[in-house]
Amino acid sequence: MNTHAPQQDGLAGHLLVLGSGPQAEWEYAMQRLAVGSPLLLIDEEQPSWQAPLLAGARTADLLDPPQVLEEARKLAFTFPITGVLNLHPAHARAAGLIRREFALPGPSAATLDASTLRHHTAQLLAGAGVDHSGALHAESYDQILEAAHQIGFPLVCKPASSRTRYAARRVTRLEELPEAFAAATAATWAGTGTVIEPLLDGIEATAYTTDSPLGPRVVAISHATFDPQAEPALLPVEVVVDADDVCAPAIEDTASRALAAVGHRSGPAQIRMRITSTGPRVISVSTHLTEPLIGMLIEQVTGIDLITQAGHSARGRTHPGDENRLGATAVRFLQGPGPTRLPSPETAAHAHVTPYATLQQYPSELPVGPLRRSGHLLVSGTDYPQCVARLRSAAVELRSTRLTA
Repeated sequence: MNTHAPQQDGLAGHLLVLGSGPQAEWEYAMQRLAVGSPLLLIDEEQPSWQAPLLAGARTADLLDPPQVLEEARKLAFTFPITGVLNLHPAHARAAGLIRREFALPGPSAATLDASTLRHHTAQLLAGAGVDHSGALHAESYDQILEAAHQIGFPLVCKPASSRTRYAARRVTRLEELPEAFAAATAATWAGTGTVIEPLLDGIEATAYTTDSPLGPRVVAISHATFDPQAEPALLPVEVVVDADDVCAPAIEDTASRALAAVGHRSGPAQIRMRITSTGPRVISVSTHLTEPLIGMLIEQVTGIDLITQAGHSARGRTHPGDENRLGATAVRFLQGPGPTRLPSPETAAHAHVTPYATLQQYPSELPVGPLRRSGHLLVSGTDYPQCVARLRSAAVELRSTRLTA
């Protein structure tokens, strides 16, 4: 057992977290979750930087739910488990199995199925009258080919239920479809198939919700820009959160109705959509948070701590918080198809690249989709346009530093 701080807010037992990630992107969230009671962790590897935050840890293949459940049972012999939390969508099945075993709070099996199987999500959204991406389900190449002719190009091919992040592929012509179908099939859970949907025009947006007396409420919106280096994969390179997002009025009703359609009534959630010329169209619904670093950005500009709320919700508790909306914040991931040359680690950790941007360099490169990520830039500003301008300026400055180093 590792040393840890004593409980401070009366939380009995321990929160079990499934999976972690690079320290630069996950440390903030793990620290938040550990306040009041040290965590339990089941991960692919033994803990390193996470160790001071943990009461116990086990290793398992997180894509093997029965194996994860067995490790949770071993932890439960010593540590009472009062909640389970996953941030990677592919770990939702293991989390659901643990909830049923230990009678823990969380989404029902029906809600979990509705939010993790894309074609089921689309069917429920359609039944509720919510505009969505128009995803069509297929279990064979012949079916995906028929769906492609029905939808037309360009389109997106993706797993119906993904085992990995960033498995969606952009397809602009028929010749690209076999490779995209093979990639989607390799990344899907056995027996769930693939889906195909139009490549929608418009603004990419993700709405983040939390509980309120009137039901789920949108508290923040992020906008992602995709990295052309990753094509045909759809991989974010920039994400901006504006406290006073101008898209909020167009999104709020759609987000609430989407969550109602899949049966989500409690706890933080996120709804990805495109704001098209005819209004928002929902792409996916997640009944949990998926990007811990974005949670940090949201708290910086809204005062709303969605990470802590997620931890409390996993235990069946509420976590009231105050809002303090001010400005915007953004991240740009430093990634590419090959090794990225950055300043030396001694000067790069939290170094100011410009007066408004800081650089966080990773100790080692992280594979993300077809690219390799070596760090990220963080900026803040008064609004979305200023954050984007500062990100681009910092990226140019960093590029110049690399060339002259």
